[in-house]
Amino acid sequence: HLQANNPVVVAAFHSLLTHQMLMVGIVLFVVLLGMSVLRMVQVQHLPASGAEMTDTVVSDPEPLARRVLRVGFALLWILDGVLQIQPSMPLGLPVSVLQPAAGSSPSWVQHLVNFGVTTWTNHPVEAAVSAVWIQIALGVLLLVAPRGRWSRFAGAVSLGWGLVIWVFGEAFGGIFAPGLSWLFGAPGAAVFYCIAGVLVALPERSWASKRIGQWLFRGFGSFFVGMAVLQAWPGRGFWQGKVGHTGSGTLLSMVQQMAQTSQPHTLSSWLGSFGSFEAAHGFAVNLVVVVALGVIGVALCTAQPRLARPALIAAVVFCLADWVLVEDLGFLGGVGTDPNSMLPMLVLLVSGYVALVRVPAR
Repeated sequence: HLQANNPVVVAAFHSLLTHQMLMVGIVLFVVLLGMSVLRMVQVQHLPASGAEMTDTVVSDPEPLARRVLRVGFALLWILDGVLQIQPSMPLGLPVSVLQPAAGSSPSWVQHLVNFGVTTWTNHPVEAAVSAVWIQIALGVLLLVAPRGRWSRFAGAVSLGWGLVIWVFGEAFGGIFAPGLSWLFGAPGAAVFYCIAGVLVALPERSWASKRIGQWLFRGFGSFFVGMAVLQAWPGRGFWQGKVGHTGSGTLLSMVQQMAQTSQPHTLSSWLGSFGSFEAAHGFAVNLVVVVALGVIGVALCTAQPRLARPALIAAVVFCLADWVLVEDLGFLGGVGTDPNSMLPMLVLLVSGYVALVRVPAR
């Protein structure tokens, strides 16, 4: 069994990345040079008189909500690709991320994830490099193709790759495992990448009304209410902080586990403080979580502009607090592949808010 930071594998990983980066740079240089030449030729053939320019068609600007969604997830995909460059990825990802994600799931989920683990383990360097380029390419394509078929194609590919990650990388987001909770990232970050991919792939005329904003708010509202009910369900360990002298409730156990991750001292001290508070006031903490999820969910379900802003502000504050104090930013420890679920969820919510209150002019 090789260590995650095996120098031979790490050197091969970085060498292949460097060679492919050089090839990508050369291809980009040739493409940009060709585009510059083509643009010069087009400028030379532009009509000279202003009268002949009146037939030029000026397209409407991209709807702001779609732009927020597209650029937000483009940056997330690029961040995910950069995180895949970490030296522990070729050997550490299967044993530290994929297998633990499916550890408490049913046997059929474990068998499915083990297929992905075996595929990755047989070709660790090639698989890790492929993950880097697929995600960076997705992000770049979303950035440089704001309109048209290429933009919609990028959305469709985001959906496909997001589904691969959700199934093999997140074991269906843990929805078939016990202990499912919004606090821990349910139903998996990749689900939100998939939703964003579907929305980007839609015809642009779909963004010409409030409908997408209403769908997103009502969908997230129902989701938050459902997560509140699940969080309040007795017997799942969330109403307890410290159990006896040595035991821990579900949330406290998660916080203690994340506090052991390699990270800056300031962040670990925040986790330690929150863990101490949770140990002493577990019931109160879970009550706040249940009430906040329920109230935000009901407000989002109305999809009313007058309630949209306070609901969005509350969701942003609540999501960021969970991202820091429970999910521990999601990408620390050397094998973090993404910032977990809170940031993509917020990008979707902000995009939905803009779609709800900023209808494009016809």
